[in-house]
Amino acid sequence: MQETFTLPDWYRNLCYAGAVFMVCMGVFIGYIEFSQHKRDSLIFMSLAFFFLAWSMYAYPRLKLTLSPQEVSYTGGFRPHHFQWTDITDVDLKRVGRYREVQLIIRYGDRKLRLDREFFRKEPFLEILDRVERYAPPGVFTAGYHRIKTEILL
Repeated sequence: MQETFTLPDWYRNLCYAGAVFMVCMGVFIGYIEFSQHKRDSLIFMSLAFFFLAWSMYAYPRLKLTLSPQEVSYTGGFRPHHFQWTDITDVDLKRVGRYREVQLIIRYGDRKLRLDREFFRKEPFLEILDRVERYAPPGVFTAGYHRIKTEILL
């Protein structure tokens, strides 16, 4: 059974609407820059709005698909596709200022990092359950088991 984990629909729609708004703001600032001939370096601001628009369009396209045979993470710069048997190490770490949980799956010479703040708490726990079910039993670190018991409490 294949399962797909993404952002909620309401948040994805909000990001797409924000991307359209950012493109409109970038076009408006570019129009003001070139029509008024003020040359106040507003063109750099419009480039920032275009970058934000692209980011808001690309972020909700991230998708994690877990099947009994393989893992697929698409939508980003570096997509990941690998078999469960290719996994060499599975670890959980706390990162950032608020010590959020991050799942790190190592396979071959690459790493797949999945953040709990992207998937929310309940889907992240489902992802951990699927990883434990499909991954080979000897790949989990002691840190994985320690942090898993902490987040279940």
